[in-house]
Amino acid sequence: MAIDFLVNILELIKEKQCNINLFSAISLTSIVYNNFGEFLSNNQSYSTNNPLLKYHIIILNDKNKTKDVEEKRNIFKREVAELISRNFKLDGEKVRNYFDSLKEVLKSLKYTIVDVEITTRTRALIGVSTSLGKLIFGSGISFDPYMNLPYIPASEIKGIVRSYIEGKLGEQEAEEIFGNEEREGNVNFTDAYPTRSKDFLFVPDVITPHYNGKKSEADAEPRPVIHLTIAPKVTFRFLIYYKREDVGKPICDSMPIILIRGLGARSSVGYSLFELRKIEVIK
Repeated sequence: MAIDFLVNILELIKEKQCNINLFSAISLTSIVYNNFGEFLSNNQSYSTNNPLLKYHIIILNDKNKTKDVEEKRNIFKREVAELISRNFKLDGEKVRNYFDSLKEVLKSLKYTIVDVEITTRTRALIGVSTSLGKLIFGSGISFDPYMNLPYIPASEIKGIVRSYIEGKLGEQEAEEIFGNEEREGNVNFTDAYPTRSKDFLFVPDVITPHYNGKKSEADAEPRPVIHLTIAPKVTFRFLIYYKREDVGKPICDSMPIILIRGLGARSSVGYSLFELRKIEVIK
């Protein structure tokens, strides 16, 4: 049953049906991936009628039939990553409507709003420690099942802005803006969602861990690991809102510098770097 459902999902992704819920697809794929040895041991898996054959997950020719389970799992992983990357398209209208509606509500409540758009300059890794995708790709991704889109959590944006302001203006000033354990802050952030992309929303990437628990270089066995990343040239949008006018300037001033330094994982080695595309203050 799970295999049949997975085939249907993969087929729809292959046909570029972007309304497929990717959260469900990746979750189900992870279950199949985790039980791949059991799946391969089923004689029906090698039936010529098995629709998974079209995805090269099961290989019947003599050369590849002898591949071990781990090699076939890697074929499965690569095929799924490539299908998602090539064919899952961004529909930004739902996100734009969400932010436009939210802005109207915040304006009615007399908030000052900062409408921010940021664009990935490099491949980005957001939410690598989250569970979605971690089982199959070894690296998770922050994903909203309702929006059916990856997102940057508000807490991550707020945390990196606070860290910068604390370093520049001091802890007391940062607490005045963002609050502390005993007092609520004076500024709020929304999650950031993608609104448009130049080509793809996701791209597969490969890292090659050399040591992976080994004690010495002589024991190292480098093995490439494929995983999903946010593609370059993807624009995310989020809102910042507040009522105290004096908190806006230090936050807006910090944005370009923070984005150059990176927002997400592995920024020190060239991932998760952004540029400020738009920042608009609405009073």
